[in-house]
Amino acid sequence: MKVFRDLYIRLNGARIKDLIEQFTAQCGDHWHRALDREKDAGSMGEKAFSFEHTAGDGLERAGLSLFQKEGDTWYVPNIIPLDSSQLSHDQYNKILENFLDTIVRPSIAGLPVTAELSGDVVFLKDVVGEDVAVLLHNFSVLANKSTGSAHPCDRNRWFDFLIAVQRKHISLDTDLLIHSLMEDGWSEDRAHDLAIEYEFAIGLLDYKEGK
Repeated sequence: MKVFRDLYIRLNGARIKDLIEQFTAQCGDHWHRALDREKDAGSMGEKAFSFEHTAGDGLERAGLSLFQKEGDTWYVPNIIPLDSSQLSHDQYNKILENFLDTIVRPSIAGLPVTAELSGDVVFLKDVVGEDVAVLLHNFSVLANKSTGSAHPCDRNRWFDFLIAVQRKHISLDTDLLIHSLMEDGWSEDRAHDLAIEYEFAIGLLDYKEGK
């Protein structure tokens, strides 16, 4: 499933103030420092360094901010569109990749700083593990797709998957679950129904454990 990429910058002993000065100096025709956004973050008690991308190079107008994640690691948690209500996965990822290529990489050349982008595609097995992914696939392959989890045999295989997810305390996004079910041949409506069942069941199991 297509996902929004994450950018992580590890200082490895460098000073964030010096690095941001390098980023700012590297800004050209389509990037500039967004000090107003930084002030807004500061008013909420968060330290952030913000930049905006302007139109003209085929990418959308958008703003992004660097926040401290932990220790000397900083990251971009979100990109905000400035001319539309939302960005597609491709639009979002291309803006982030452009920021990395035109601002970050030239600025960190010769420094101990490292920058890393997460992947743009995630698979169910990456989140839940191969063993749990197999349980869902077995359910999908053998289930009557017109009745969902209603048949006792199908229900038991579905329960095996639900219990395995909950025992691992996995945070599984329902969009990824729906996408995986549809890849296994479920209709969109049935996949959404199963996702609703999933959320209820995990909530019930967590409640039973006192979570």
